[in-house]
Amino acid sequence: MNNDLRKAIASAPMFGGLDPEHVEFLAAQSRPIFLPAGQVLFRRGTPSTGFYMVREGRMQLSVSNSEGVIKVVEILSPGSAFGHAVMFLHEPYPVDATALADTQLLFVPASAVDRVLDSDPAMARIMLASMARRLQSKVQDIAMLSLQSATQRIIAYMLGAAGAGSYHLAGGADSSTAPGHDSASVELPALKQVLASRLGMTPETFSRAIRTLSAEGLIQVNGSVVEIPDVSALDAHARSQSIL
Repeated sequence: MNNDLRKAIASAPMFGGLDPEHVEFLAAQSRPIFLPAGQVLFRRGTPSTGFYMVREGRMQLSVSNSEGVIKVVEILSPGSAFGHAVMFLHEPYPVDATALADTQLLFVPASAVDRVLDSDPAMARIMLASMARRLQSKVQDIAMLSLQSATQRIIAYMLGAAGAGSYHLAGGADSSTAPGHDSASVELPALKQVLASRLGMTPETFSRAIRTLSAEGLIQVNGSVVEIPDVSALDAHARSQSIL
């Protein structure tokens, strides 16, 4: 069996504390998946048979309407998982999942997870905590999209991605590190229109805010990399902005 699959299972937060026997079982039942950039993993309405873990690359979760307007719900980086909530409900996936870059996934079937839960009920608490954190993240999303300006959302994203904020929309683990005076560097994970949709704004609004922040010397943009000369100054700028 591929040792990488064991490591991926053992390191997943939702499987924290899982004994080696169960790690071995889940790894044996799981399978790796490679998606080239732009390929769709599943569409909204596809029956859920398990969940996915991102090992390398990035995934986009999105919804769309009949007119083809797409709203990016989440951008997932390595270490993230998706699909485990609907897996327990035995309902179809509620979003489309698309690879933003060449991506390595691990698919864990629901039947294997059920077997582990039946033999070790304590695992239910660990997985419940994982889903509760994800729900809390979605509540924070709603608050940010409703109560912060476009510029504030962009700054929150960049500070969080740099590990200098208490919350971010980057699809990774939250950081509670308070902003300091140090510089930081952030690589944007997706095309402008994808990231703008994730942050709840048009590409034009996103570009305008980035240009303004650059003109004020708060950031420096070099392709997909954003340099933050002074993290504290950028954070203070966000706090001083009106939501309008």
